[in-house]
Amino acid sequence: MFSRASALCFLGVSLTLLPGPGVEAQDSGYEFRYHTYVESTSILRDLAESHPRLAQLYSIGRSATGQREIWCIEIGNQATGASETKPAAYFDGNQHASEVTGGEVTLYLAHYLLSRYGTDPNVTQLVDSRTVYIVQRGDPDGAEATMTGVVDWDPAAAPGARDADGDGRVGEDGPDDADGDGQILEIRILDPEGGWKAYGPEPRLMVRREEGDTEGPFYRVMSEGLDNDGDGEINEDAPNTGFISNRNYPAYWASTDGRFRGNGDYPLQEHNARLLVDFILSKPQISQIESWHTTSGIHLRPYAARPDTDFPPQDLQDYSAILAKGTAITTYPVASVYNDFTTILPGVPFDQQPGVRHGVFIDWSYVHQGLFSVTTELWTMEPFVNEMGWGDIPRDKPLFAIPGRYNRPDVKASVLRWLDENRSSPALSGEGFVDWRPFSHPTLGEVEIGGFTRYWLRNPPPGPFLQEVAEDQAEFAVVRALLTPLVKIQDVMVERGSGPDEWVVTATVANEGYLDTSMDQARRTGIAVPDRVTLELANGASTEDPTNLSFPFMRGTRESEFLSLYRGSWEVRGPEGTTVSVVLRSEKGGEDRKEIQLGGE
Repeated sequence: MFSRASALCFLGVSLTLLPGPGVEAQDSGYEFRYHTYVESTSILRDLAESHPRLAQLYSIGRSATGQREIWCIEIGNQATGASETKPAAYFDGNQHASEVTGGEVTLYLAHYLLSRYGTDPNVTQLVDSRTVYIVQRGDPDGAEATMTGVVDWDPAAAPGARDADGDGRVGEDGPDDADGDGQILEIRILDPEGGWKAYGPEPRLMVRREEGDTEGPFYRVMSEGLDNDGDGEINEDAPNTGFISNRNYPAYWASTDGRFRGNGDYPLQEHNARLLVDFILSKPQISQIESWHTTSGIHLRPYAARPDTDFPPQDLQDYSAILAKGTAITTYPVASVYNDFTTILPGVPFDQQPGVRHGVFIDWSYVHQGLFSVTTELWTMEPFVNEMGWGDIPRDKPLFAIPGRYNRPDVKASVLRWLDENRSSPALSGEGFVDWRPFSHPTLGEVEIGGFTRYWLRNPPPGPFLQEVAEDQAEFAVVRALLTPLVKIQDVMVERGSGPDEWVVTATVANEGYLDTSMDQARRTGIAVPDRVTLELANGASTEDPTNLSFPFMRGTRESEFLSLYRGSWEVRGPEGTTVSVVLRSEKGGEDRKEIQLGGE
């Protein structure tokens, strides 16, 4: 008697402008605006209730304040198999409080998948063959405060709360809409000792006063607000709304010498971050991770805390190939967080670089868990700068890589010119820049209020601009989620053995998906789970061979026309007509089963 497992391998972007004046958003039956917690919860519930065979909604836990659920909508056709038997992709948004576009893209993605199922071939294939987990907002409390300006929890009880002004109260004096116009902008006050001055080419923009500068006028600049606690100061004790920092995950949380660290006293101290990690670990079938943030218009890949020199070459090739598909759809370029998104000091080892981001989510999910992990920074000013012309602004790299990025006054001036020329466009939804106007402040006296509105620099205005971001990201989400591994039994062959009621059963299996059933990083760290083929025998049949055969991993197609085939064989005794089952199980590639009769055709 024998057993064997063998493998046979057969080998053989330009940027587009966002909608301008007079361009109406295409009606998709979805309202592209920013939804409060109550509104988004209602939409998610309606989607799940109207598609009971395709979606279920549940909470992965209550948020850091205990005020809100962190919702996950799980999407997959239950008629084609249970969710745990299918490859899976995970998406989340709004890990940072103010980055509310991410929470809208996740909400729209759920709508996109369920409303297009049965009519869009790619969406239908995805929902039938995979499971999609969408955690709508990683920080629902912070998002709510950002959108509404209302803090509805006890600031003193919030994680990380502190008495910033030492008056015995916590979080009682934050920004306010002082003039009641629905926006929290900026206040500027003439002050000879102020640290700000108007930017020469565009005096509506404020820039830092340089040391030794005596040529005013100078200003104090602060967020719009009131003296809530009557101590003569404004906004000096804002409530903490950052309940998840994306710096509290375990990977590279601290440099080797401990000098540079992520957030918190220890990894996963943050409540919301721990909930996300616990959820992902409870779903081992997840092989892809996407976390939507803002701002920059860029697909970011690992590493965040080290250069690419140690990156497994095959994984790096896969990142490049898959994210190139994203660039073709979204126009967003691809960057390494460390190499392209970090200020690097020449000649300093990576573990001693002070600008490195420690404890980042995609480093944890890729390095520790071996998952194909990406953070996409949504929304970018680059198209508007393109339209107005770059002038003397450096252009050797995309806008995201220019030092200071959106804080550069020349970049902001170019954007402001575009806003001036398109001020009447309905696509702006009244957002953009508010020119400075006088205001009699109850404690500061005569001041000016103005600046960029809430939905412009960090998040797009509701309407066509938000729609384009959401639709592009949803389209790419489907494309990349269809690139998970997907294992299938290609053939089960039964041949007569050397004696009566003796048979040789041979199973040929393959990974029909794009990616391997484990990333090279997972194999290097020893966490990759081998793929397994199991022979299940009915009563009356037996084998002396091991019923479980395993392969370290199964290669993906990477869209080639050839499959890598893997075979396992068993000698079986049993009466002709006895049913045997071959079951193929892959942690990341799903499951497949095939039954055959001994001696059958």
